Amino acid sequence: MRLGNAVIGFSLAALAGAQQMPTIQVPVRLVTVPTLVFSKEGRMISGLQRTDFRVFDKGRLQNVTMDTVSAPVSVVIAMQANQDVREYLPFMVRTGSALDAQLVGEAGEAAVITYSGKISVVKPFNASDVQAAMGNISVNGMDARMIDAGMRGIALLKERSISRSRVLLFIGQPVDSGSESRLVTLREQAERENVSIYALALPELGKAFVSDTVSLDGLPRERGGFKAGIDLGKLISTLNRSRKEQKGADPFSILTAATGGAQLHFRKQSELESAIAMIGMELRGAYLLSYSPDSGEIGYHAIRVTVEVSGAKTYARPGYWLSGE
Repeated sequence: MRLGNAVIGFSLAALAGAQQMPTIQVPVRLVTVPTLVFSKEGRMISGLQRTDFRVFDKGRLQNVTMDTVSAPVSVVIAMQANQDVREYLPFMVRTGSALDAQLVGEAGEAAVITYSGKISVVKPFNASDVQAAMGNISVNGMDARMIDAGMRGIALLKERSISRSRVLLFIGQPVDSGSESRLVTLREQAERENVSIYALALPELGKAFVSDTVSLDGLPRERGGFKAGIDLGKLISTLNRSRKEQKGADPFSILTAATGGAQLHFRKQSELESAIAMIGMELRGAYLLSYSPDSGEIGYHAIRVTVEVSGAKTYARPGYWLSGE
C-alpha cells in the first residue's frame, strides 16, 4: 500500500543505528513491512501487539519487531510536467499545502521532482516547503520520462535515514515516454530499498472517466471540497484493487502492487486532496513491522502477514528483491 504501501519502508531507529556502525563489511538486510489491519466489518484495528502478528518470508516464520510510534516519512513527489497535463497543472500545484499537512507532517520531509523530456529536482530535501516549490512548476515538452524520474527519486531516498519511512509518490498519467531506464529496474530498486510507491493518476489522453459519479477504478467520486474524514470502505476497495493488479497493466499499477502502495485516480482538485489524505491515513495507520530474514537466498522473497484476530484482513507489501550487492 499505504505500500509501501502500500507505502511504504519503516524500521526501528535503534536497529538502524546499529546497522550503520562500521564494524562489519557484510550488510545485514533489514526488511520493513508497514501493515494495515481491518476487521471483517471494515474498521481499522488499533492496539495490536507484536505477538499478534505472524510474518512469513518465503514461507519461513520470522522473528519480528514492531515500532510503537509511526516513523517520520521521507517522500519524493514526482510530478508530470509536460504538455499533456497542462489543463490540470494549475490545481495540481495548489495541493502543496495538502501534501505538507496530510502526507509529510511535522516530522516528515519531502523532495519534489518534475518530469517531462527532462528530470528536474525543483525541491531537494531540507529546502523550503512543498507548497513554495510547486508554485514555480510549469509545463514543458511532450515526453513523460516517468521511469527515469522514479529512478532519480529512489536515488534521493537511498540517502535518507533507514529509520524513516521511504515513499515515492507519482502525480500524473500512468504512462512513460522517453525513459532510458526500464520499468523492471525501477521496481527492483524500490523493493531493494524499502520504498513504497503510490500514484495519483490522471486519465491518459483520449480516455475519460466512465461517468460523472464513477472514477476509473470503479469507486464513487468524492463530492465537494477536501474532507478530513476518510471513507474506510473506499480505502479498503482501493487496497484490494491495487494488490490484484496483473502483469501487463499500466506502470503505476505494477509499481504500486509490487511495493505495497496504492493508485488512486483524480481529475479535479477536491479528488486529488482527498486522495492525498487517504494515503496519509494509510501511512499513519500502519503497524511498523521489521525483521532480518533468516535466509540470504538471492532473488525475490514473497512476504505474507497474518494476524491473530478472527476475521481480520491484513494489507502489506507482497515481497522484496534480495540481490548479492
